[in-house]
Amino acid sequence: MLSVSGLTKQFDAVVAVDDVDFELRPGEIHGLIGPNGAGKTTTVNLITGELEPTSGTIRFEDDDIVGLSPSAITRRGIGRSFQVVQYFPDMTVREHLHLALRDPTRTVLSSFGSSEDDTDRIESIASRVHLGDRLDVPAKSLSHGEKRFLDIGFVLALDSEVILFDEPAAGLNASETEELKGIIESLRSEYTILLIEHDIELVRAISDRITVLHNGKVLATGTPDEIVANDDVKEVYLGE
Repeated sequence: MLSVSGLTKQFDAVVAVDDVDFELRPGEIHGLIGPNGAGKTTTVNLITGELEPTSGTIRFEDDDIVGLSPSAITRRGIGRSFQVVQYFPDMTVREHLHLALRDPTRTVLSSFGSSEDDTDRIESIASRVHLGDRLDVPAKSLSHGEKRFLDIGFVLALDSEVILFDEPAAGLNASETEELKGIIESLRSEYTILLIEHDIELVRAISDRITVLHNGKVLATGTPDEIVANDDVKEVYLGE
C-alpha cells in the first residue's frame, strides 16, 4: 500500500532519517515508535511532502510520490493528523467536516451549501469519532480529547486510504486514551494506518506490526510480541 526504501533526510551535518525501509500492508495498523529524536515525525513529514528526502523512494500504490506537494499527496489518499491539533476556534464540528469534504475547485465559502449526501456523511463521520452530539459546538468549546477526535474526523472526511497518526494520544487522560483506542480499532481493515505514539501500551494493544526507529535508523520491525522480546529494543527504548 505504502512503502519507503532507502529514505534519508539530512539537515546540514545532521542525518535525521538514515536509510529507512518499511512498508504498510493494506488494512494493517503499523506502529512507528522510538525515543525522542529518533526521526519519527521527520519520516511522516517526508511521506506527506512537507519535507523532500535527501535520497530514497516513497511509493504509494506503486507510484513514486517524492516531489509531490502535500495537497497533491492528500488528494491521492494519504491523510495525517498532527501532534498539535489544527482547528479553527470559532468553527463548529459540522463546519470543520464540511470544509474537509469540499471539492478543491470550490471556494471555502461555497462549500457550506452542501448537499444532503454531505450532511449524511458528516453525521456518520462525527458519530465514528464520538462527536455525533457535538456537531454544532465550536471547536474552542471542545475538550482536549474531543479536539483530538475532531482531527481524526477531519482526516476521515478527506477520503483518505492511508492515515498517518502523529501522537494522537498526546495529552489524553486514561479514559480519553481508551476512547481513542476504540476509534482507531474501528478503522482497522477499512484504512491502512501508520501510528506514531509514545504510549507503548496503546501501540502494543492495537498494532499488527511495529517498526522501531533509533538515531534515524530502523532498529527492528516485527509483531508486538517480537518487538517486546527484542534485546536491542529493550536496551535502547524500553529501558531494560
